[in-house]
Amino acid sequence: MKKVLLLIILPLSVIAQNDSELILGINIGGYSANKNTAGLYKGDVTSNNIYTIFSNPNYQTNFDNYFQYPYEIVETPINSSYRIGLEVGAHIGKRNNNGELFIEMNFINLEVQEYFTVAIDDPNNLSPDPTYQPLPIFGEERRSLVNFGYSIDLLNENDLIVGIPLFAQLTNSRLERNYIVVNNQQYNIYHGVIGQNNTNPGGIGIGAGIGLTGTVKFNKQFSLLAGYYAQYSRINMQDNLKPFGLHHSIFARILFGKSSKSE
Repeated sequence: MKKVLLLIILPLSVIAQNDSELILGINIGGYSANKNTAGLYKGDVTSNNIYTIFSNPNYQTNFDNYFQYPYEIVETPINSSYRIGLEVGAHIGKRNNNGELFIEMNFINLEVQEYFTVAIDDPNNLSPDPTYQPLPIFGEERRSLVNFGYSIDLLNENDLIVGIPLFAQLTNSRLERNYIVVNNQQYNIYHGVIGQNNTNPGGIGIGAGIGLTGTVKFNKQFSLLAGYYAQYSRINMQDNLKPFGLHHSIFARILFGKSSKSE
C-alpha cells in the first residue's frame, strides 16, 4: 500500500506545480470485468472446497435432513463470469488549452454467482435418473484501480469538451469471500489459511487504457462528464493466476472547477 500511495503522491506533486486550472471530480459507474479470474470461485479449486464442506461431519446432519435421500455433487460451474460491478472513484487533474493531465482512483465491488449440481437418489421421482438440484455458489471480490494519464481534446468549444483519455493503470485485487448456500445456510469456501486474516488470494498488477469522454459545462465551477474506458490490465490473484485481459467501464462524473479553455 505504501508503494501505491507513493505512485499517487508523486504525480499529484507534478500536477500541483502546473499553472493551469485545477479540476476535481467524483464518479460512479459500472465495471465489466473479463472472466479470466472468475473461475477461482467455482468451488473446486482449493483444498477447502464444496466437496470437503459436504463431507464435513459437523454439517452432515443438516445436509441429510435437507436432501432426505442419498446425494452427491455431480457438477461444478463450467464457465464462470463476473456480474457488472459498481465502480466509484475520485479524479484530480490540471487542464491546459489542449487537454488535461489527470490521476484518479476507482474502487470496485465484484460478484460471481453460479450454481453447482447435486444429484439426489429420490425413489419418488418415477425416473431411472436421480433428481438434480442446482445450488448457488457466490464469490465476492474487491478491486482498486489507479489511473494516471492525459486526456487529449478532440473538441473544446461552446461549453462542450470531447476528449480521448490515455492512461497507465495500477490494479489491486483481493478475493473477499467464496461460499455456498444450502437450505438458506451459508458455508464458506476457504482459499487462504483457516483462522488467519489477509491470506486470501490477491495482488498488484499493471495495465493501460484508452477512453472517450464528453463534458458539458454548466458554469465556471460545475460540469458533468460521461465516459467510457477500455482497460487492458493484469489482475493478480495468485502466482499461477495473474492474466492480462480487457475490462470496460462506463461512468458519469461530476467535475468541480473550470474545465474549458481559459478565456
